[in-house]
Amino acid sequence: MQAWMRIGQPLEPVMSDYKRIFDAWEDGGVRGFVFGRTLFSDSQGQFTIPAFASNPQVYRDRGLVPNDRQVQTDPTKEKSLHTMLDDAKKRGWTIFIFAPGSGATGAKSLSLEEDPYAAISTASIWAEVFNAFPQVDGGIMDGWTESAYELIKHHGNAVFGDIPDATKKAASVRGYNPNKLERGMQHLRQRFQSFTSSQVQYYGSHGVLSEMNLFDINENAIYWLRWRRENSIKTGEAFRRELEKLPNQILLGNGPRSAVFSGMTALDFSAWDKIVDILLVKHYFWHRGFDGMYGTVARWVSQVHEWNPGLTERECFTIVKAWLGIDLPEVKSLSDMDLGFPPAFFDKTVRLETKRALAAVSHPEKVVPWIDTGRMPHGGDPMTSGDLSRILKSSEDAGLKRFLFHNHAHLTSAEWCIISQLCGEMWDEDPNGYWPPATPKPSSY
Repeated sequence: MQAWMRIGQPLEPVMSDYKRIFDAWEDGGVRGFVFGRTLFSDSQGQFTIPAFASNPQVYRDRGLVPNDRQVQTDPTKEKSLHTMLDDAKKRGWTIFIFAPGSGATGAKSLSLEEDPYAAISTASIWAEVFNAFPQVDGGIMDGWTESAYELIKHHGNAVFGDIPDATKKAASVRGYNPNKLERGMQHLRQRFQSFTSSQVQYYGSHGVLSEMNLFDINENAIYWLRWRRENSIKTGEAFRRELEKLPNQILLGNGPRSAVFSGMTALDFSAWDKIVDILLVKHYFWHRGFDGMYGTVARWVSQVHEWNPGLTERECFTIVKAWLGIDLPEVKSLSDMDLGFPPAFFDKTVRLETKRALAAVSHPEKVVPWIDTGRMPHGGDPMTSGDLSRILKSSEDAGLKRFLFHNHAHLTSAEWCIISQLCGEMWDEDPNGYWPPATPKPSSY
């Protein structure tokens, strides 16, 4: 299996020692990396300095009015970054930028009628960024077009949160009835707050027809659910058309939640196979924090129970299973989720999540999952290096060809031993050579 590595911020520690780091990565089986956001750190340690010079002409060429960007760049760091990228290209590595647009000039927005999916303005930003980095193969949007997946507000999103006025206006321009969308969302929100034990026991998770009755799916609810999926697809398609108008070919990636959440996020992997070049599915499984599977499921169960105190905790798990389609092995209660991950989780859940993603795309190399084990920056309960090994092996057994580790700044020695042994030559643990940054060197204690 092939590994890619994410270089998160700050970029400077890798730039200053890239030769030793890249040599070790190459020996360990790394064949690509993702860097960015494209901002350098300032004297206060904040990421405010654009990693490339402003190029407002790309916006004028497309009939847009560029913004006035007054921030100074750092030519010395720019040169160092390009030297590092040149070295990676000589090695034949694939290079992507995470969240292209950080530090870009940008332009005055077109009206919704002129640019209903913001495709023209976004493609213009990409033109500026990728003109500045000719070594780079493509860009990655993070959770782009995904609808909310948390039941209540957490990490900036909530499934049944009120629809913002700006979203209603955009929906109207795109041909949808915003009032009907609001009614559909509110109907489901009310339903989630009014379950009875007899309804859960009778309808339960017993197939789509029973589950439609459990959630009292009506025409307004279907209209809201369908809009979320269609809006995602049309946004992606519109940007893809504009991206293909650029003179240089730029690969497009999107990083969605794991397959089990794709119905809730309304990002249809199968439809997106026709839009993106790679799908960076998040193989994030930790408890607590954000974006981890255990943590998300636990929050759903806890909130359903809070809204419906007459239900048992087990009945709340049944509701979540019926809605999301998830059934975690050996988890019968919230307290079970603090015991770690049983072997069946990797054998069944991780394997199924990988197989579903691979089944949706036209070739297996198109799926490049983000893989991480909690901690920062996601704030989840740490998973062990053994868990990382089991995630990778179950994914490989399911047919996965490559993955992206998120991210290098939080890579431990044990994790690098596992990755390098699986993908290349096992790391030699030479304290005078490359050393993963999240593990102190022996000489430091």
